[in-house]
Amino acid sequence: MDDSLQTALKKYATADLLAFQNKPEEAIALYDDILEKHKGEKIEDEALLSQAKLYERKEAFAKAEKNYLTIIEYYSDGVLADDAYYRLARLYEGPLNQPEKAKNNYERIIFDLADSIYYVEAQKRFRNLRGDAIN
Repeated sequence: MDDSLQTALKKYATADLLAFQNKPEEAIALYDDILEKHKGEKIEDEALLSQAKLYERKEAFAKAEKNYLTIIEYYSDGVLADDAYYRLARLYEGPLNQPEKAKNNYERIIFDLADSIYYVEAQKRFRNLRGDAIN
């Protein structure tokens, strides 16, 4: 493992610990540091996702949306793509109140990521937004 990734992983672990200790501001700042100094490295999508979750907790929904969109744009073939689509859809369905965008993101999971752990839930939520009668 190269030094840069080792450094990024240590920062990520520290940020994760800060988030766990309910110190979101410090964690967000450390994720920013990772995103700035380790751009394009394998850790970037993880940092974006973790930071977005903290933004959601702080109700900074536009910042969370931006992070999820960045993951989708640059890491759509990565393992966190379905997390980004699902969490973004939930944001659009709830606090951002953009049901059409929510449906589009659920559709991406249904049609492009059928092996996702969110597949069944995405189907239910999509049908609900479409107005289907669900038993």
